[in-house]
Amino acid sequence: MSCTKKFPDHLINLIKNSKYVHLATASIDCIPSVSLMNYTYIPSDKSFEQDKSKNDYIIFATSDDTEKYINIINNPTVALLFHDWVTANNLSVRKQSLSQTSTPQPESTPQEHPSKLLNLLQQLNQSELNEMSATIKGHAVPIQPNTDESTYYKSLLLKTNPDAEVFILGDNTVIVKVKIESAKVTDSENNTSVYK
Repeated sequence: MSCTKKFPDHLINLIKNSKYVHLATASIDCIPSVSLMNYTYIPSDKSFEQDKSKNDYIIFATSDDTEKYINIINNPTVALLFHDWVTANNLSVRKQSLSQTSTPQPESTPQEHPSKLLNLLQQLNQSELNEMSATIKGHAVPIQPNTDESTYYKSLLLKTNPDAEVFILGDNTVIVKVKIESAKVTDSENNTSVYK
């Protein structure tokens, strides 16, 4: 059984709907690196595997000449940080979800200005911590380019991140899938829960 079946709904919603994730990798010499990434959450019933292996994944794209890619090749253990800032829920450039369920919006949403930058700045001025952050630990596996699996996940990544085409469709881009193995959630009151 996938460990995400044990995750509470608010954690699954955070993973499904955050715009970006911070990806932590480490080199073979244990030198850490953090990257801000576009991503897609893939529940087990939407995975490429024919047997629907019951694994849930985080999918992202990276160039094969990046530090993060080299780190993943040498050390596939990664961590992913999701954080629910109020502004992330209200940004003009919204993340699309594979899920059919919508994310509740705050009752008072500021009037959108025609300028996306001005709108973003107005929202940043009104920002505050919402409720929680979650660190996912997992095992990253690069997918061989030009395979059916790579094409499948690339199309889902583009569907949920239409504004990130430049990062997804590059000539030397590799799709990486991270098998979710555990989660640690901390709320704004410093209460921590671990899910495995």
